[in-house]
Amino acid sequence: MPALLESLKSEWVMGVKSQSKEPLYHKLYVLLRNSITNGSVEFGAQMPTEQQLSNAFGISRITVKRAMDDLAAENLIARQRGKGSHVTYRYEPEPVSAPLVGMLENLEEMSKHSSVRVISIESLVPPADVRETLRLNTDGTALKILRVRSNEDGQPYAYYVSWTKADKKRFTKKRVESKTRIALLKESGTRIARVEQTLSAENADAGVGALLDVPVHTALLALTRQSFDDAGDMVDILFGLYNPKLFAYKMVLGLDH
Repeated sequence: MPALLESLKSEWVMGVKSQSKEPLYHKLYVLLRNSITNGSVEFGAQMPTEQQLSNAFGISRITVKRAMDDLAAENLIARQRGKGSHVTYRYEPEPVSAPLVGMLENLEEMSKHSSVRVISIESLVPPADVRETLRLNTDGTALKILRVRSNEDGQPYAYYVSWTKADKKRFTKKRVESKTRIALLKESGTRIARVEQTLSAENADAGVGALLDVPVHTALLALTRQSFDDAGDMVDILFGLYNPKLFAYKMVLGLDH
């Protein structure tokens, strides 16, 4: 709560309060609304009390109450006597679209300047969440591949766990270490038509830390990539962890005019 108040107070002092001639309650409402709708204040988080906001911003409780009432009227917060106000808005980031061809070309280029070591390849029944994502039957199997990718200096920088709907015969250790999985899927008659990626962060556990040569709990860049075929069926899901000191994820996006 103190960190949230300090952040909101900084924005208020740095210009919100002096902007336009709108009433103070509306300026406070806009500041709080933006913090909720952009994900700065997460779903379920407790909002500062009217008194805390009044003291932090140097405005009356009546002004604060009006701003909070407007947030409640828009179903952004829920107010309960004795329990305070809690955020009821769920923030979901808007996906960014980029050409698939460019992304696949980047994957091909990355493979030319790095090497892959396959740890294991097995045809297994995936965990329930993966099985559901791939729309497999209860006893349906997928190809699980564990890999580590290293740069040209031999430094390991990425750890991958992938589940693929594919024939194990085409995904031998030798072929996976020499070709991209996209290329192997294409050879098996599956064309990737759409890819969805999510970036986040995750701390290294002991196993991943040993493979990437980083201490346990090191913050890693986490990527989930879901690949779909022409029919719209998901055929591959990949979970990747990257050492941010050796790997950067860059996107260049243009605006349509």
